[in-house]
Order: sequence, then C-alpha cells, then structure tokens
Amino acid sequence: MTRSRLSTLVAVVFIAACGSPTTEIGEVGGPPEGGAVVFAPREISAESSECAVDDQHCAKVRIQTLRTVGGGTAALRENIDVYLEHDLVSRMRSVVPEDAGNRAGSAEALAAEFLAQHRVFVADFPDATARWSFEVSVDAVYNTDSVATLDIVEFTFTGGAHPNTRRRLVSFDVDTGRLLGAEDLTRDVEGLAAVAEAHLRSDRGLGPDDDLEAAGFWLPEGGFTLPDNMGVVAEGIVFHWDAYEIAPYAMGPIDVTIPVADLTEVAAPAYW
Repeated sequence: MTRSRLSTLVAVVFIAACGSPTTEIGEVGGPPEGGAVVFAPREISAESSECAVDDQHCAKVRIQTLRTVGGGTAALRENIDVYLEHDLVSRMRSVVPEDAGNRAGSAEALAAEFLAQHRVFVADFPDATARWSFEVSVDAVYNTDSVATLDIVEFTFTGGAHPNTRRRLVSFDVDTGRLLGAEDLTRDVEGLAAVAEAHLRSDRGLGPDDDLEAAGFWLPEGGFTLPDNMGVVAEGIVFHWDAYEIAPYAMGPIDVTIPVADLTEVAAPAYW
C-alpha cells in the first residue's frame, strides 16, 4: 500500500482582521483523481478592534481547516468538503446565541456574529474580563490510498471556570467515500469493545476485575461501550472521549489507542 502524507501546497499568510473575518485559501494542485486525497489549507481569521489595545477585552476567531483539491474520487472529495463545512458551521452556531441574526449563515458570517456578540457583552458588562476565543484546527493525521483520517480540535472560551476543548476523529474510505464507523472496521464490534476496554484499564493501571465506576468513570447501563468518536491511524484505531463524556473534567479527555497487532482477530486489515 502506498502511503501519502498530507500535502501542504503553499504557505498561507495568516491575516488578522479587526472586526471582519478574512479567508485565506491555499492554491490548488496535485493529481485530480486517484490515490490519497490531496488537501490545501483554508484559514478564517477575525478579531475585535479591542485586541489592539486591551487583550483582556478581546475576541478572536482562528480557524485552520482543509479543503480537498485532488486525489481520491470526486464523491470522496465532496463528502469530505461537505462534512468539514457542516461540522465547522455547527460548531460556530453552538457559540452564537439562539437569537443572533446570522446563526444560519456561513462560517465567515458566524465569525462576524461572534465578534458582534462580544461587543454587546463588553458594552453591558464593561468591568468584566471579556477575553473570548474560538479556535478550530483540522489535520489529516493518516492519509493513504485507502483511508483519510481527519483530527478536528476546537478550543472555546467565553468566560467561566475554564475553556472548553472538543476533539473529533473521522475516517473516510477512499474507494467508497463513506464515513467509517466501528462496524466498517471490524467483524466483531463486541470483541473490539472488549479490546478497547482492556487498553483503557491498562492505560489507567486498572486490573480486569477493577470497578471502572469506582475508578471515576461514568458508564452507561450495561457497562463499557465504544464511542462513535474514532479514527484509523497508522498505529491502529484511536477512540476518543472529550472531558465530561465518561469521566469528570479533572480526568481530562481520554484516548485509547489499539495497536494494529492487537486488532488481528477483530478488525478488517484493509486500512493498514
């Protein structure tokens, strides 16, 4: 299997805007069809005018995402691009108030709305610290002629005890363009879950008979289950839970990586 790393086609100059989002698109290039997907960077940058004089009353939007420009098939590239745009807009809507006028708009419009809401907050609460930030980064962490895996990380802070970080792993089958789930990677989902649980216990220094809930984990009725947040990587399969999903914030986000060698009996070998 031929492996191809993410192709960064041209350096993108990061331009900061004062109150108005700017978008930078990398130049296109690479093979039009077949093989691993070729990506170019797309960046959206915006910040409030206050940032120039008062970092504590400043709002910033920093988005570093990707778009497809070659490789794979047209269907695959469309699926990836649509997924990334929908995911980005959904994330931005979650930090824009329900009554905001541009909630249904583009990523750029939502970035401008984020800054507008910050201006309202600063006007209403001039003595409050109002350092707001919304950041998203997307990386192609495993990109071959059979699978493309993207790692999407969001950082949001609009006040409160701590910022919020969310991570999403997604893998696409290059041949079909389909988003992959556990049932696509294994002949035995229950067996894969058992292997993942064994690795979680090992990572946390727990034995096979130790009580996970006593160790601080929150489990659904029926016990440990696989999350739908997962990705195929060179090492094997990564399962991810954000903070608060299966454990308190103090335990942080949780990753479980199952090496390829441990997948022999339960996983389809097509992606490694």
